[in-house]
Amino acid sequence: MPLTKATVDALAAHLEQFPAHGVKIEDRTDPRKPRTRTARLLFLNQHREVVRRGAWSQVWGRTRRLAADALAEAYDTAHAAWVRSGKPEGREPARVTIPDGASLHDLRHFYASLLIKHGENVKTVQKRLGHAKPSITLDTYTHIWPDEEDTTRAAVEAVLGDVPPLCPAKSA
Repeated sequence: MPLTKATVDALAAHLEQFPAHGVKIEDRTDPRKPRTRTARLLFLNQHREVVRRGAWSQVWGRTRRLAADALAEAYDTAHAAWVRSGKPEGREPARVTIPDGASLHDLRHFYASLLIKHGENVKTVQKRLGHAKPSITLDTYTHIWPDEEDTTRAAVEAVLGDVPPLCPAKSA
């Protein structure tokens, strides 16, 4: 999966502070032959163990609060700089917040939506989300892709928009 520079930098900083740690996990890749193997995990609980499903809501809540605090601090800094520079027109920083109750699944939908909005095709979005088939992706996100009338009209305009009309204009 392609990662942005900011993501790579954040992971590097995390790994510097918390190196990947090998833990024993149950591998059910082949359900007929489950086995135990060592996995090097990047994110563990405070005891350097796998984060269990039952504890995930606490981990996510803490992560969301930390992110909200960081966004608020970034806004306060940007707003103060904007005020110091005389509040130039059109340069006021926007406040970015994380909605109350936002879940990790909401973050997944946000990711899918931004990929679609920026022109990714269904096959790419399917792969990024790990859906088994493109139909799963389409069933969930069809409403986000541009309407076929919009894309058809834009395609014809792009090719034929400069062609002079063959029919004379009607006179009034």
